[in-house]
This record gives sequence, C-alpha cells and structure tokens, in this order.
Amino acid sequence: MSDVKTYAVLGLGIFGSAVAKTLARSGMDVIAIDSNMDAVENAADVIPNAIQADCQDLKALREAGCGNAETAVVAMGSHLEDSIIAIMNLRELGVKQIIAKANNNRYRYVLERVGAAEVVEPEKEMGRRLAGTLLSPNVVDLSRLDESYSLLEVKAPKEWISHSLKELELRSRYGVNVIGIKRSGNGTMSADFTGDTIISETDTLVVVADMKKFSSLKLD
Repeated sequence: MSDVKTYAVLGLGIFGSAVAKTLARSGMDVIAIDSNMDAVENAADVIPNAIQADCQDLKALREAGCGNAETAVVAMGSHLEDSIIAIMNLRELGVKQIIAKANNNRYRYVLERVGAAEVVEPEKEMGRRLAGTLLSPNVVDLSRLDESYSLLEVKAPKEWISHSLKELELRSRYGVNVIGIKRSGNGTMSADFTGDTIISETDTLVVVADMKKFSSLKLD
C-alpha cells in the first residue's frame, strides 16, 4: 500500500503556498489551486499539479481531482465567503478531512459550523510561539495542544544538568512529561531514556507541559 497521500490546497497565499510546497517536497501528491495566475506560477516550480481555477466552482474542483484528496486545506483566511463555499464544495466532493485557515474567532466559529474539521489561526499561533520564546529563551519551540497543555522543546537549564530525570521529578513538581531527548550533534529525537538518564548541558528535552505549572519554572 502506498504511503503517498493526496492533498488539495485551495488558496496559494503565503500560508497556503508554504503548506502546499512543504507537502510536495515531502513526496505527497498535491493539488494546488488559486484564481491568481501569479500565485499558481509561483507554486508550479515545486507542485506539478498547480492549477488556476475558482475555488468556489464545484465543477472546477471536481475536474482538478479534489474529490480524490484525503485532506484539503482551505487557505483563504481573509475571504470568509470564499472559504465557506470552498468547504461546502469539498464536502460535496467527499473529502474526509477539511482544514481551514481563519483570521479571527468569528471566522473560526463560522468555518467550523459549515464543516471544517479543524480551523487554524497561523498568525495567532506564531504570536504565541514568539512570546513564549521571548519570555523563556530556553524554550526553542512551542505548540499549543489545548487550553492547558503545550508541546515544547526545552534546552536543559543549569539546575537540571548532571541530574537524572528521576531526581528532577519534573512531572510532579512542574507538570512536565518528557517524551524525548535531543542529544548534542544529533538533531533527531530519541525516546531511548529512563528515569536514570542523566541530563547533560547540550541536551534539549521534548516535553508535554501543563502550562499553569510550567510557568512557575525558572529556565535560566
């Protein structure tokens, strides 16, 4: 069975183009659609199946093959009416998972009601990430999972160095659950650790954190 999945990306602005190109470079089959020919040509160097078409046109989406996509991303965040019609068209074509971009909470509410399984607000998420890294320089990545928990990459603070995970008691003291460790010289995460694993100065810990408890942790 092939691991290559088919994605449709509707709207090739900065966000949509980045999503479409990243998926294509990862070896996925991508159908990229925008009514603006310049946007289509900009994507065509990476995405062979980049098409100029009206995302509100059900026939055009069907002819482009959007009905074959397992997942579709509606990336027209500033055009609510266009997004609504695009989502309705994709639902009619039988696309199982529809992810939509929204510019604000009101748009989010509407897009969820018309059938988007997930709604993202990239600007808000990037703002949260930037604020998190500015407030805690040791936090090199931040992705909110829900209202309480976030996925973080945390550079080992001084007080953790040369101590074992068991000694640090991170879960009970700070609501931090370690799921992986990145060692120096190795950019990949390893889950090969135990409570006896000693934290070194160059380690980065991948954790799921209860942000209410985590905020009390000093990361100097």
